[in-house]
Amino acid sequence: MKRLCTTLFIALTALSQFGHAAEHPGQSLVDKSCQQCHDNDIYTRSNSILNSFPELQARVEFCENAANAHWNETQINQVIDYLNISYYKFPKP
Repeated sequence: MKRLCTTLFIALTALSQFGHAAEHPGQSLVDKSCQQCHDNDIYTRSNSILNSFPELQARVEFCENAANAHWNETQINQVIDYLNISYYKFPKP
């Protein structure tokens, strides 16, 4: 019985370590900077002003500037990728 409990404990510990997906690097940037102006509901509203991947790119660049986030090009692309994967699902050109 003790061996079974030990084996079960080890198995559950291993599963818990691999069961959590890593956070997308763009998510923390969105959480920190974008939510100063709006919540995540803006990404799922029915009257979205975004209809394509290039429009998403332009909007993220606009908002980065408006929020004075000081992101570099890599960070901007991470945010675009995170928003597209999580919400918009636009085909990339």
